[in-house]
Amino acid sequence: MSDPEDDLDASTMPAWARVWHVWRVIIRRRSIDGGIAWGNVWRRRDDRRWIYKRLTGFDDL
Repeated sequence: MSDPEDDLDASTMPAWARVWHVWRVIIRRRSIDGGIAWGNVWRRRDDRRWIYKRLTGFDDL
């Protein structure tokens, strides 16, 4: 018997899950200079997990 979640494809996912969104993230680790690391990333849902990509080329977000 197969798991129903394994049968999901891109057409059954909600529209927001198939596009990239800009998210501001804060990382609990400290940076080299002692401050908290933070920044903007692209984020998208892929089946059961979130995928993150580095956001480059935008200064005013």
